[in-house]
Amino acid sequence: MALMNRLVKIVLAASSIAALAGCSAIGTSQPSPTKTTPPVVYETAPLTGVKFVEGTNANLAGPSVACKVDNLDVARPQLNLNRTDIVFDEMVEGGLTRFVAVFHSDKPNAAGPVRSIRPMDPDIISMFGGIVCYSGGQLKFVKMMKATAVFNANETEEQGKGTFTRATDREAPHNVIVDIAKLAGAHPDLAPPQAIFSFAADAATSSAGLGGVAVKSLKVYYPSALAEWVWNESSGVWLRNQDGKLDTDKADGSTLSTKNVVVMKVKVDHQYGHVPKDLVIGSGPVSVFTCGKMVTGTWSKASQTATIVLTDAAGKNITLAPGRTWVELQPTESEGGKLKVTLVPAPKPTPTPTK
Repeated sequence: MALMNRLVKIVLAASSIAALAGCSAIGTSQPSPTKTTPPVVYETAPLTGVKFVEGTNANLAGPSVACKVDNLDVARPQLNLNRTDIVFDEMVEGGLTRFVAVFHSDKPNAAGPVRSIRPMDPDIISMFGGIVCYSGGQLKFVKMMKATAVFNANETEEQGKGTFTRATDREAPHNVIVDIAKLAGAHPDLAPPQAIFSFAADAATSSAGLGGVAVKSLKVYYPSALAEWVWNESSGVWLRNQDGKLDTDKADGSTLSTKNVVVMKVKVDHQYGHVPKDLVIGSGPVSVFTCGKMVTGTWSKASQTATIVLTDAAGKNITLAPGRTWVELQPTESEGGKLKVTLVPAPKPTPTPTK
């Protein structure tokens, strides 16, 4: 019996060793590799500060197109100004205004009406590089524009390329329309623009969003034109009125809007007689409107190709909200310009209850 018990123990021990060996084999097998999701890579549109998933916006790899756009009453509503990255509102002869509309992150197939070049345009457009499109102009101003490194797409020289057309629902000369996408696509060798302004991560963390005073509206007076921007809290944008009337986009009827309004007070050069030249190389006071608020400071531009630098009273860069920016080149008061800002009234203090 003792011998039998010893044999049973030996068999059981052998079985245990075999079982342990089996667990050991399973335990040391390599686990199936887990799949990891690669991080999302973003690229930033230089003229708006808006981030896109890398490779999703082919426009960013191409040049910007700065288009001279008419702003006479017979030219309104203009086409696709709500698809711009930046718009400059400049004073021209008679105290009226005209736009430099810059397209980059979005390039529509039609924009305009396109008009002629002016003497301040080389100093505004050169910092973008890329392309400038216009319809004629005085020979001396055209020569000034052609003397820059920007590719000039003049309507006359673009004949037969399909980039410019004449609209049938407008009278000449307010009927020139340009295909921004086609024009940019014809010049893939041109580099994208540099960043012109500094942008915060969002509107709330912009300079005005963090430390500005609350504003209801602002009016920029030119000698013969009035640009008004009204803050719309629900949509988080400034809405535009021109000469007391709602300003709209012909493409879809939407009100012209922007995330940022930059009002640069500029001196005016009259060396060209009745055609004024806004002096955008130099420095001057600036008021920046973002997120329903305003901050003030100084603008400066060191050269024709240099970017515009906005700084506050402490010398720090003023940051904008990601999105479209309109720049109002307000003439000085001696030139008939003026900025009027309507602030949000301060809340009335709660009266102390009487006993």
